[in-house]
Amino acid sequence: GAADHGRLCELAEYYFGGLRVELDEAQRESDAVCLDEGKFVGSDVRIHFKSDNMVHMALAYEGASWTSEYAYPLMLLQSLIGGYDRAAGKNVTSQLCYDVAASELANSISTFNTCYKDTGLFGLYAIADKERVSDLMASVMQNLSKMADHIREEDVERAKIALKATMLMGLDGNTNVCEDIGRQLLTYGRRLTPAEIFGRIEEVTVEDVRAAAHTVFHDKDHAMAAVGGLEGLPSYEWIRSKSCQ
Repeated sequence: GAADHGRLCELAEYYFGGLRVELDEAQRESDAVCLDEGKFVGSDVRIHFKSDNMVHMALAYEGASWTSEYAYPLMLLQSLIGGYDRAAGKNVTSQLCYDVAASELANSISTFNTCYKDTGLFGLYAIADKERVSDLMASVMQNLSKMADHIREEDVERAKIALKATMLMGLDGNTNVCEDIGRQLLTYGRRLTPAEIFGRIEEVTVEDVRAAAHTVFHDKDHAMAAVGGLEGLPSYEWIRSKSCQ
């Protein structure tokens, strides 16, 4: 934009230059400041409404932090799994989404991958009829448990193209660019150019994505949040057992 870089730096120094970047000993020992790393634990929260014919649910596994070796492989895995929306037709990107679309197991299903400083969340969000939610979960767990064994080279290459396109579209606008700069400064201590990020994406191999999928899904605890008519939603123990297959 028309912002002067030097003037912007002057304003940042004027308003924020006095902020301390380190804690003193008293602050480090205070209960008010938590410096412990985030720890993922399995959990299950369900809000049941007998009158509701739909189920809204999110199934999450522990993902990766921004600086983890699995950060970029999981970004590709998210793109590879993709999503499905009945309103948009059956243009699906993975076997899971194909199964959901072909059998009409859900109105929509999407993949999310959220990175934090020391951990992350990777999972699926779905909206389904309460009569189909049991079959939906069976399909989801069958596909996730076998994900690492069914990722092909061409799938990863297609995911790389989609991921780079998504990243570029995410930088459309000053607000998005500023948010991206701030996140990278907090995470990496500097701004990564799109060319550098694309280089890191290209370095990811199919074996890296398979390893990430195995690490996230195989024999791991999960966090489930669901609301609606939940009579047919399998128990936490059932879902957990399917991750070992």
